[in-house]
Amino acid sequence: MIPPPPVAIPNPDLPVEREAVAQAIEALTASLSTARLQAEAGVLIDLSGLDQRVQTLCAAVARLDDEAGRSLLARLTALAHALDALEQLLKRRGRVAPTRAADAYRSTADRSL
Repeated sequence: MIPPPPVAIPNPDLPVEREAVAQAIEALTASLSTARLQAEAGVLIDLSGLDQRVQTLCAAVARLDDEAGRSLLARLTALAHALDALEQLLKRRGRVAPTRAADAYRSTADRSL
């Protein structure tokens, strides 16, 4: 199971602060890495809500000004790699992959920062 993030994902109805978004991205990336390690060890992981968390983060990044959004590119890239690594592992193991989360990221990643 992916634990809830230690940093809250920014509320879509409130102004977005770059640092809050950065912390939420890092927290989700760490959670995905932990989930991958658990899956490698044979632990059943719960990915429910993952697609919504990724979509919310991507929407928060899109609401930042261009410079702030670009400054998060490395963190977003690490998040994408963590999603891809977990997806590939789950595919190899024949389990349902978090494709909706990966798709949510990819649909917003196509937009330039």
